[in-house]
Amino acid sequence: MPIVRCVKGHQFSDVIHQQCPACLRGDPPVAHFDGKTYERNHDFTRLTGQNLGVFRCMKDGVWRTLAEIEETLGDGHSQAGISARLRDLRKEKFGSHTVERRRRGNASKGLHEYRLILNRGQVVTGVEK
Repeated sequence: MPIVRCVKGHQFSDVIHQQCPACLRGDPPVAHFDGKTYERNHDFTRLTGQNLGVFRCMKDGVWRTLAEIEETLGDGHSQAGISARLRDLRKEKFGSHTVERRRRGNASKGLHEYRLILNRGQVVTGVEK
């Protein structure tokens, strides 16, 4: 069964699907992570899955704390990792989305909540958003 890639880098079978299922769901583009400690063989699948999970959780535009996102995603997703994926979603290669942050409750407690505002309809470096 032939596997192809759409303009966002998602793999799918063009024999089974007329259009990319991931694009129809609104999934973010597949992009390469980076950083001093990033090792593709060990980290790509985990980070891509975490990025997709955070994106799907947050694409409804509802304000959530890192703990609330962690609870939604379940085991294996640390608040530090979720925070990193939110920062990734701001990057051009992950969609150039807007991630808003504000304080929740008593400001002296340092609790913040986040909201994702989707970047729709732009083409950046050949990757359709």
